[in-house]
Formats: sequence, structure tokens, C-alpha cells
Amino acid sequence: MTGIAWRTLRTPVGGSRAIRTLGRGPSESPRSTSTACKIGPVDALTELGILLRRWRERVTPADVGLPAGTGRRVRGLRRQEVAQLSGVSADYIVQLEQGRATSPSTQVLAALARALRLSNFERDHLLRLGGYTPPAEHAPTLSAAVRRLVDQLDSTPAAIYDLCWNPLAWNPMWAAVNGDPLSRPARARNMMWSFMTGQPSRIKRRPDQALRIQQLLVGDLRARMGQHARDDRLTKYVADLSAASEHFRNIWASEHIAAYRHEEKVIDHPDAGILTLDCDVLAADNNELRLAVYTARRRSETSDRLQQLEEALAQTRDSRQRPLQV
Repeated sequence: MTGIAWRTLRTPVGGSRAIRTLGRGPSESPRSTSTACKIGPVDALTELGILLRRWRERVTPADVGLPAGTGRRVRGLRRQEVAQLSGVSADYIVQLEQGRATSPSTQVLAALARALRLSNFERDHLLRLGGYTPPAEHAPTLSAAVRRLVDQLDSTPAAIYDLCWNPLAWNPMWAAVNGDPLSRPARARNMMWSFMTGQPSRIKRRPDQALRIQQLLVGDLRARMGQHARDDRLTKYVADLSAASEHFRNIWASEHIAAYRHEEKVIDHPDAGILTLDCDVLAADNNELRLAVYTARRRSETSDRLQQLEEALAQTRDSRQRPLQV
């Protein structure tokens, strides 16, 4: 996140410590900032650990698309599962829950908030306990209705992305077609980042097709920044991607505005072979999220191959749920 400033906060035990704060929005008064920092550092970190444990315990593996397995001795998610979902190491999660991590970053706290499905209110509270003032504009919360829509599209690959093309939710068919996003590092899960930096992909495009889609994506991102001018996440994302990709910088400099709504994708699947799919991108949750859906033409070879993938997924689920024979 951008707009981080340093200032000194006197602690209850004397001495001082540096606190990182995010720049206040226009509607936030200095009084609210000082109130957010009145909690003593030890008490705040202890409460942060308690809340992280409680929030972890209320999320089930099924809620986040993970198999429940057998012999679970804990309520909710294991620390290793939270680590898998957030990209934060399990050892560091232990330190946070025990109140021993003295300066968690906003990136770590935001990743944990997403993995644990915190509301905006809960996420803001987590940031305050970590010593930060929440940003003026929040990352969108995935509503139950949108999540249910993705889950109920059983035979249709579907996923939800935020404005920066980070995947927030996807159904099993999406993972089957594209590969499981959780099997990749956090940066590589980002669709646009992966495309612009040349990461390996199952999607096959000719050079001219790739350039056209990249121009559309960059133009779409620029349009979103115009619509969400106060969203620091978009500003930081553009800055980080500009530093990582000269190709992105060159396209961004063209100041092109576009909308990425449709693409015909050719996917080289390791088991199913070539899949020719229509990818449609729809706005969701007041234009804060993107719903990406793959469809195949009726009675096409790709349609048959998708059905085979769906049957294979069903068999895998059945085998996991079948009790062991002794």
C-alpha cells in the first residue's frame, strides 16, 4: 500500500516506537487517527493473536475449497492451510497468534484478512491492532451471493477477480482447466502480472494476439484507475508492475483506454488436450469485482472434453469422501 508515513508514538511504559500509518482520507479527522493508536503495543498484539485464532477457527476447509481430510483435531482451518491460502508462512502465523511478531506488515495482515474471509470492519480492526490506520478506500468484500454464484456453476469454469486481477474465489472446474491457483506463488496467481511478465501458462496465443490482449488489459486497468482514483491498491499495483515489466511500461505510456470483456482462449490442457473456450468478463458487486466465465460451443469437441474433466473431478471427490475399508 502507498502513502505510508512514519511517526513516533509514546508507549505506556516510557520510550517510543515508530508506527507506520497509511495516509488519512479526506473524511478522516486527526482525532480518529490518534484513537486508533491509543492501544498499548503489547495489549494490541496479544489481542491480534487472539482474534486471528478465533477467525481461523470459524472458517472450515469447505468454506475455502479445501478437502476436510480425516483426523482433524482443530476447529476450523489448520495454520498450514491458512499459510497455503495467504502466502504467509505457518511459522510466522504461530508468532502472530502468540503475540510475538512485533511489526506485521500491511501486506501480511491484508493477505490473512483475505484468507480468513474477514469483513471490511474486521479487516480494519486487524490493521489498527497492527499499528496502522486503514486506507480510505477498501478492497471489496466478496458477497455471499457472488460466491454462491461461482460455486453453483458446477460444470462451467468460473472465477472472481478483484480490480487488480487477484483471484478471490474460483470453482473446481476453473482450477481443473487452468491449474490450481494455490499451487503457484502469490504473485504468479495474479492473471495480469503473470501475463505481462511472461510466466508459464496453459493459454496459447500468437504474438499478435498476445499484444492485442495485453493492450486491452492495460487500457482496462487505466480505465479502472479513473473510476477509482482514490484506491491506493491500484496505484501501487501499477507502480509495482511497471517496475517488473518494461513491456507493461511501454503499453501504459500509450495512455490507451479500453474494456476487457471477451476473449476466445485456446488452452493446452495436460490431460484433456486443446480446449477452445469463450472467456467472458462481467462486472460484479457494484463494479468492484470481475466475474470470469469460460463456455464452450454446444456439441463441440471442447464441450465433450469439459464434460470428461467434470466427471474426473466428481470421481476424485467421491474417492476422498469414501470411508476407508479396514
